[in-house]
Amino acid sequence: MELSVKEYLDSVANPNTKKSYRIGIKKFCEWFYKSPREVLEMRKGDLTQREDEDLIEYRNRAARFEKEIEKFHSHLLKQGYKTNTARNMTLGIRQLSRFYQMPIRIRAGSKVSKTVKTSRSFPLRIEHVRKMFEVADLRERVILSLATDLGLRISDFIKIKKGDLSLLDQEPPVMFDVMTGKEEVVAHGFLSSETTELLRLYLPTLKKDNLYLFPSNGKRHISDEWLNRLLKKLVDKAQIRLNGKSLTFHCFRKMFLSTAIDSGIGLTAGKKLCGKAIPKSDDTYLTTVRLGEKFIQLKKFITIKQTVQPETHEIVEQLRTAVTKLQEDVNAYKTVAETITEKNQDFEEQIIEMRKLDHETLKVIEKLKQVYQQGIKELETELENERMRVSNLSKMIKPLIKERMRTLAQEVEAKKKQLQKEAS
Repeated sequence: MELSVKEYLDSVANPNTKKSYRIGIKKFCEWFYKSPREVLEMRKGDLTQREDEDLIEYRNRAARFEKEIEKFHSHLLKQGYKTNTARNMTLGIRQLSRFYQMPIRIRAGSKVSKTVKTSRSFPLRIEHVRKMFEVADLRERVILSLATDLGLRISDFIKIKKGDLSLLDQEPPVMFDVMTGKEEVVAHGFLSSETTELLRLYLPTLKKDNLYLFPSNGKRHISDEWLNRLLKKLVDKAQIRLNGKSLTFHCFRKMFLSTAIDSGIGLTAGKKLCGKAIPKSDDTYLTTVRLGEKFIQLKKFITIKQTVQPETHEIVEQLRTAVTKLQEDVNAYKTVAETITEKNQDFEEQIIEMRKLDHETLKVIEKLKQVYQQGIKELETELENERMRVSNLSKMIKPLIKERMRTLAQEVEAKKKQLQKEAS
């Protein structure tokens, strides 16, 4: 068999991974002062036991490239490469050897396998997806909604075919299983009602000569670079601040799994939905029915289209009832105040008549009058304070109700126009 680097690189589907492996192989060969073909021939020779060689000598020779890779890794770190980058540089030569059935096994605890968790990815939230959705066209909205529902890797997402969507007539959520390429496990996903509605509008716009849901100009599907550029365009258009972070398609997968934890369905169910390997012991307890229920719970936290909830209508109705009750109370207080005023006038007339009585009687009456007037004054003060409180409360609540009702009407009208526009 001819040992060829080109044959190996041609077998790598992901262009980013291919580029990374090509650079890593080149760096290693420059450091080792050998061509890739010479490295492969040396590896082949190391794994062939010689006639006059004992087992220990053979095993030490077979482990040569493990030690060479560790030296290469150490060299990269001294050159200023970061831990993760240095590790990735070693993957090219290791995967090349593995491709020709000559794997290089790295010992347990080796620094070559060490990685450092980074935080360069943008912490995508559903609020950001909603902002991008508002400025997106139909195709872009399908991508955003489908990515939010499925949480797939980009390599699996871009390969979705139109024929995979044969169950759109079913009641949402619609089952959507995908065999993932990297881990070769099934992603038991579901499509929400908002995604199925968009797909029904989007599918008739596609040409019949391309099998893929997101076709390129030719016969193939879109590339991962194209999709990540699209997300960058939507981020800029939606004026989302990344603060030095990087938003890529993988951020949807991270959002999906973190929301699985926050929503209470659990990380295991989240992994099962988006096609990430889980222990077989956990796999037994997650049936399709239970996964569907968990997806419904998950979507309560990552729904793109916000609708007016029944609870909102109840709150508005409660506010309206409260205002009506306050108005009734104000009218009642007004009636009481008018009655007291009339009684006070009657009392004044009675006092005038009583002044005709003797002096001592008048003194007693005057004292009673003062006490009575003081009580009336205090009562009127309390009533005035109550009227002011009720009036202020009414002034605060009425604008809130009017503004909320106006906003709801505008949102409903805007959504109606938007759906009419998309349908046309």
